[in-house]
Amino acid sequence: MPGFVLTFATQVLCSHGGLGTPQPPSSRVFIMTIPVVTLMHNYVVAGCGFPAATLGAQPPCVSGKLTIGATRVRSMGFPLALLPDSAANSMGLPNATPLIVAPAGLIRAKGM
Repeated sequence: MPGFVLTFATQVLCSHGGLGTPQPPSSRVFIMTIPVVTLMHNYVVAGCGFPAATLGAQPPCVSGKLTIGATRVRSMGFPLALLPDSAANSMGLPNATPLIVAPAGLIRAKGM
């Protein structure tokens, strides 16, 4: 399934509006000097609004992970993360809600 490659410039949010940042920040493949994201990267989520909606009864989203990536293109042995065609390709933790990937203008390379 081909799709556009995610980079560190691609904005990722939890379903409640928290901003996700890929960790660890190391990659050997770059697109226009910006590192790509692999399936090995975890997203650290900051600013999740879920506790505000439930008055603190549930913990906020603190991390997230993409689950489906490229089958042929790899960086350091790990598949590249591709722009998901559905929200079911990601998971926020501890709340099992999908991550929202918003491509922000840097759609340059396609992987398979």
